[in-house]
Amino acid sequence: MQLRFSILKKIPFAIPFEVRVSIFQHLIINDRVLHGSTERLDALGHDQRLRVIIRRGAVAQDGFEMLGGVDLKAPLDIVMIDQFGQEEWRIDGGGQFKEFFTTLCQEVLMTNSGLWSRDKCGWLYPTSHAYATEAHSLDWYWFVGHMIGKAMYEGILMEVEFAYFFLSKWLGRRSCLDDLFLLDPDLYRRLLSLKHSTENIEDLSLNFTIATEVEFGVTQRVDLIPNGRNIAVSTENRLRYIKLVTGYHLNARIKQQNEAFLEGLSQFIQPKWLKMFDQQELQVLIAGATVPIDLDDVRRNTTYKGIYHNGHATICTFWRVVNSFHRWQKHSLLRFVTNCSYPHALGFKELVPNFTIRDDGSDENRLPTSSTCVNLLKLPTYKSERQLREMLLEALTSRAGFDSS
Repeated sequence: MQLRFSILKKIPFAIPFEVRVSIFQHLIINDRVLHGSTERLDALGHDQRLRVIIRRGAVAQDGFEMLGGVDLKAPLDIVMIDQFGQEEWRIDGGGQFKEFFTTLCQEVLMTNSGLWSRDKCGWLYPTSHAYATEAHSLDWYWFVGHMIGKAMYEGILMEVEFAYFFLSKWLGRRSCLDDLFLLDPDLYRRLLSLKHSTENIEDLSLNFTIATEVEFGVTQRVDLIPNGRNIAVSTENRLRYIKLVTGYHLNARIKQQNEAFLEGLSQFIQPKWLKMFDQQELQVLIAGATVPIDLDDVRRNTTYKGIYHNGHATICTFWRVVNSFHRWQKHSLLRFVTNCSYPHALGFKELVPNFTIRDDGSDENRLPTSSTCVNLLKLPTYKSERQLREMLLEALTSRAGFDSS
């Protein structure tokens, strides 16, 4: 064991990813024991949790105000209040927390919140606008980091992708020129051309400044070094210029936002725990593995309720239909039921609660519905395979069958 941890520290990628994920989970379990909270969300009754009131139309704002100073390692009892001020009916199993949590993360990670931007792949990173460094904005970055940490701590997957250069900060690594490609391909190509140019660099009339957008549509020129606007870029100093431009875009201009986010994240996930992963693997921990869905694994870890059981005629038909689906349709089904398109890195045994199918009456004109808060598919007892296929595909395509109850 000592040898394994020595390898893990020095050359972590010599150990299979799945083993490192298991080690990561055990680190979390040990931390739970240390803090006296050994149960996952679904294992505790409501009377053992801290009660938190959240209004349905103000999830992000209420979450920010109510949870900012709360020990989130302690179990929470989330109570959702509807538009009429009434407490919503709840399903046990940690579902109310999961629904609140996924809704909150979706809201705070939207680019129209003003806190996040997207690179050319559509992946998120903190915006670099000046207001993002104001105290209130930094409080929000801390809170988002705290929530992401809570999700990883509880094993809740989120349908979100972060830019790799931003994820590198989670791992304690500085970004380099190659990381600039997805953020700003044009700038990347210009810097690469400058690096390898055989022409007279002085003829380009460059200096050690950079134009940056401080607000939407408002730019200003920033010195990369003291008095940079009066220092010309030459053949001799061009590598320093390239390094400074790269560092500004990938590191300096989001430094405060990044530090606030990571401080929040570290309340749950210690930085040293993540160093055994690279950016791509870290993304898998956050959002699941982008691999084909293993239906045998799903079936092994499916729970049936009501009249359904593994040998029920409707269930047998259901699995035949799903087995015939295209890959993207299987991912759509998973998202329909769990609110995330991809499985956990270690498979469906890690989904909490289990993937569950419950009967929902015999009306064959009724679409299947889902309760993503508890990973539940409510499936009417369709008599024909054709009807089941058509109704299930219609529900997946339109999302009309979604039910947050």
